[in-house]
Amino acid sequence: METINGKIITILANFYYVQDSSGKVWECFARGRLLKEGKLLFVGDDVEIELTSVKQGVIVDLLSRKNKLDKPPIANIDQVLIVFSSCDPEFDLYNLDRYLSFINYELPGVRISICINKIDLKKLDIDLIYKNSEYEVIYASAVNKKGLEDLSKILVSKTTVLTGPSGVGKSSLIKALSPDLDIRIGDLSSINKGKQTTRNVNLIGVNLNNKIGFLVDTPGFSQIEFASMDESRILETFNELNDIGCEFADCLHLGEDGCNLERAKIKNNIVDSRIDSYLAIISEAREEISYGSKIESKSKATGGREKEKNKHRPKIDLEQRSRSRKKEKQELLKFDEVDDKNED
Repeated sequence: METINGKIITILANFYYVQDSSGKVWECFARGRLLKEGKLLFVGDDVEIELTSVKQGVIVDLLSRKNKLDKPPIANIDQVLIVFSSCDPEFDLYNLDRYLSFINYELPGVRISICINKIDLKKLDIDLIYKNSEYEVIYASAVNKKGLEDLSKILVSKTTVLTGPSGVGKSSLIKALSPDLDIRIGDLSSINKGKQTTRNVNLIGVNLNNKIGFLVDTPGFSQIEFASMDESRILETFNELNDIGCEFADCLHLGEDGCNLERAKIKNNIVDSRIDSYLAIISEAREEISYGSKIESKSKATGGREKEKNKHRPKIDLEQRSRSRKKEKQELLKFDEVDDKNED
């Protein structure tokens, strides 16, 4: 039988929809051997399929992955595009830094770009803020089409996760880039929890100057939380704060002896907002997660620290507990006997 390679663009129940290099989509089952070998298939996976009819096939092999996320379940991400608007909703610099740090933490090494949308309503310039970072900033408008050419250049031939707060115009941008695409405004979801139109992860093939780029249409990442995250790894997500000549390699720039942050701030033109965002995120990472009275859940989230703290608390062994319950029952029976005699 003929075999071809393709990319999984949608998973519905036990059906995998695979798009080949010509753009044709095949409805496929996965060969049982793959699941027995522990090869779980994600949207975005490159696979080999064996054709069984003019529309259907069987996935016979999973090709190598470059990366994957479990939430949302997506593989082979080339880049992440974070979309914020200049207004409506109002631009929030600290919120953008939280997105940048969180995604960098979850997907180290993956290219991240920033798109500021709605510049037709209000102009915004954040170039100086991110001059010393690795983030490219693109200014665009879905209304007057400004910046769409620059956006197309970074999206073409890539698999891009599109994210950002609700209402910033993610779907409008994609409609402007590819007018023939059948997508409702509001379909593309964000990291933040809220009303979501989409419930399954999909890859959307977008025609960009006669070339295809894949966008991830997803219910979203988990809500952004830094509690219990590794502090040194959080520092790594702020590129301009790394390798600034501190005396000790493990310096977190929190006032330690030999910290060179103040000198590097002037020398490298590091803006205050980036330092403030880093310190606020570190502070959040140190906060204790509150789970009300659910100590067992809190213990899981804190890596067992709650369990460690309570390990010396005295416990009643099972045998003693059983005796106590038995004795308690006997006492209750005695009271019942006394009450019966008194009634007589």
